[in-house]
Amino acid sequence: MTAQAARPVVYDPFSVAFQEDPFPVYRRLRDEAPVYRSEKWGFWALSRYDDVRACLLDTDTFINHPGIDLDATNDQGGAGNLPIIDNPRHDELRAVVQRRFMPRSIAALEDSVRAIATRLVDALAPGGVADIAQDLSWPLPYEVFFDFLGLPHGEDRAQLIAWSHGLKDRIPDDDRLTPKAIACTENSRIYLAELLMRRHREPKADLLTHIVQSDIAGVPFAEADIEPASEIVGLVFGLYLAGIETTAGLLSTLFHELAKRPDQQRALRENPSLIPGAVEEGLRYRTPLQLTVRTATRDVTLHGTTIPEGSRVAMVIGAANHDDRQFDNAHVYDALRPAVRHLGFGKGLHGCLGNPLARLEARVALEVALPRLGGFRVAGTPARYPSTPNMAVLEHLPVSFQSPTTSEPVVRRAPDTALRTLVVGERTEVAEGVVTLALAGADLPSWEPGAHVDLLLGNGLTRQYSLCGDPDDRGTYRIGVLREEAGGGGSRFVHDELLPGVTVSVRAPRNHFRLERSAHYVFVAGGIGITPILTMIAEAEAAGADWMLLYGGRRRASMAFLDELERHGDRVTVWPQDTHGLLDLDALLREPRPDTLVYACGPGPLLDAVEARCTGWPEGALHVERFAATPLAAPVLDEPFEVELARTGRVLTVPTDRSIVEVVEAGTGMNLLTSCSEGKCGTCETGVLEGTPDHRDVLLTPAERAACDRMMICVSRSCSPRLVLDL
Repeated sequence: MTAQAARPVVYDPFSVAFQEDPFPVYRRLRDEAPVYRSEKWGFWALSRYDDVRACLLDTDTFINHPGIDLDATNDQGGAGNLPIIDNPRHDELRAVVQRRFMPRSIAALEDSVRAIATRLVDALAPGGVADIAQDLSWPLPYEVFFDFLGLPHGEDRAQLIAWSHGLKDRIPDDDRLTPKAIACTENSRIYLAELLMRRHREPKADLLTHIVQSDIAGVPFAEADIEPASEIVGLVFGLYLAGIETTAGLLSTLFHELAKRPDQQRALRENPSLIPGAVEEGLRYRTPLQLTVRTATRDVTLHGTTIPEGSRVAMVIGAANHDDRQFDNAHVYDALRPAVRHLGFGKGLHGCLGNPLARLEARVALEVALPRLGGFRVAGTPARYPSTPNMAVLEHLPVSFQSPTTSEPVVRRAPDTALRTLVVGERTEVAEGVVTLALAGADLPSWEPGAHVDLLLGNGLTRQYSLCGDPDDRGTYRIGVLREEAGGGGSRFVHDELLPGVTVSVRAPRNHFRLERSAHYVFVAGGIGITPILTMIAEAEAAGADWMLLYGGRRRASMAFLDELERHGDRVTVWPQDTHGLLDLDALLREPRPDTLVYACGPGPLLDAVEARCTGWPEGALHVERFAATPLAAPVLDEPFEVELARTGRVLTVPTDRSIVEVVEAGTGMNLLTSCSEGKCGTCETGVLEGTPDHRDVLLTPAERAACDRMMICVSRSCSPRLVLDL
């Protein structure tokens, strides 16, 4: 027995010595005490990846109330603070702000984030020394998030920043709040209550106004007199805290680790498309949120040890993300590491709301800084930010810069549209005329429920198929394909030619049928339309949402995946037409349901019927995905129109018998990315800078069409004499 093994494992997250270098203790936890009991502080701890992930997803057994912190930080958030609230109230409150944090919404902030990052980076001293934590890692998320929320500039903002640091004041080896932390918390909540009241009286175009004007199930969220202890203040207070420190921690980690690895700096400068992967590796390697606490609602036995009901259980994410059972060379930061399934943003119901914004800020910061600053290295001793034991964030990071040797342009990340050659693996007949194919590769691009891939078939056709496997499986894409004898030949080719061992070219996933966050879902599937719904059901289950599925088909034998759906019991209604007739949509959709989204996929007549029944539902409640474009009416402008390509100033005329795609490719030699040519896959989505499109696709919502800022140029035309496109 080694001397280390003879010593008992001691995990004390309040210890300064531990906080400076937690990784040796994490290794011993995983290897020797995967279910650890801290008698000193009265909690249990889980440290292995599989255990932590499973428990984060099991929100029935491990609940967030009364809080996710080991210390008295739980007392600071108060009512409305999302991380300490369980369902059903959690989803009701999260829905107030969820759409503002969706990836497409956050993407609209990129220009402003880039402008802030550029100003901060240009203020540094190339060839000199700077504290990159104080001069970039902290100021960037403060400015971005304060502007995003709608917090004021000037003295008020400076005071809020001072309070936000003060409320994290802690004494080592003590789980109580200091008097300074208590006072700063109270001052912050009082200020936010007053600010929300001002937004009540004087609305602005910001997130605070959106929150104060929201309602939940028809009840106004904001009370007539907003008190510091109210739910609405708790929601804003939680957003305000979570949106800054974690991102500052991620940025500091990225610059710290890259400063020690000049070869990886160089690789990212030369190929900025690698930067998103470097960001994910930073989230894995030194996760800003090192642990999150849950409360067990029953006795739980793991690895031969029983955690009693009512126990506080620390999910040590920082240890799980270093588990060599899950990651090769887990102890090494590798900016070029292939994408991995880390837990840096949590998992499931309480997964980080603001993760798209944090990822955007980190990516842009590296895209701006790496070419402008040249090489950099650590020039002093980094210092940890004094905070709760949950967090791993740097307050100071002194670095020295070499002068840039090139004037490299800042390159924005382009969508992953590359073709990959995948191998057909397992092939299974899952219903009469329906097969699933497992397409195998390595480090495949990630995807979310509702996504589809393009298959470039050997007969010259390109076809889109929804993914219906596990989004966490980065080595396999699963698709389900119905053989259609009267179709265009794509499905027949898949059934006859794509046998195990055959290769096929596949384009990276795209998603125009994303599952939005909701407390309740109604899913309607017709025939092979069940494929995208399968993964949506799994996502809804993981999030703890309430859902039901009405699944129709011509006959039971032709309905795929019935064995997979059987475990969901009476949540699923199977409706074969030969024995039950047409789907009873009237009973399902006649009356709008509060806080409910409807997702439907299937043949055109079914979706037409669903749309007709949902006319009385709130705008945005219905989401559909069609197999084929709807029949097109006559164009609004039945005559030629002009398109101006904004990036070159080139002007082309689109006649009545040709599409925009055809005209642009023929007139410029450009090879535009397109696939279905029917306005149903989204491959050709293009920004519109001026003019009014005549939308003829099946993807954009009514609100997105009304915005006139994007269009599918394979089928859509123009209502105005000229369109200016972002091409």
